[in-house]
Amino acid sequence: MKKLITSKAIKQYAAVSKDNADIHLNAEIAMKTGYKRPIAHGMYVMGLAQSIYLINHPTKWITNYSMKFQEPLLVDTVVIFEYKECNGEIVVIVSIESGEVIASGALSVKER
Repeated sequence: MKKLITSKAIKQYAAVSKDNADIHLNAEIAMKTGYKRPIAHGMYVMGLAQSIYLINHPTKWITNYSMKFQEPLLVDTVVIFEYKECNGEIVVIVSIESGEVIASGALSVKER
């Protein structure tokens, strides 16, 4: 599933999570730290991965999850969430349209 990560969504997440770090919200600070623009919160990306899975699998419940981030996700980027079942877990791959993997992880799920 493709999802555009907007600055509006990041601002909303920052307000709810109280993580108002400049690297997520301030383009000038993000550029000073080496990024072209602000980056998404890792927990926002992980929460999206879980939410998208559950929307598409309404009879499932997530019992455990893990995610490793390989690259920062720049705001205003389209990301692709892919899910594959492997050895009883759901493997999650988060990539951008160029194919670069941003994060990967696994969800342990069970029937509700």
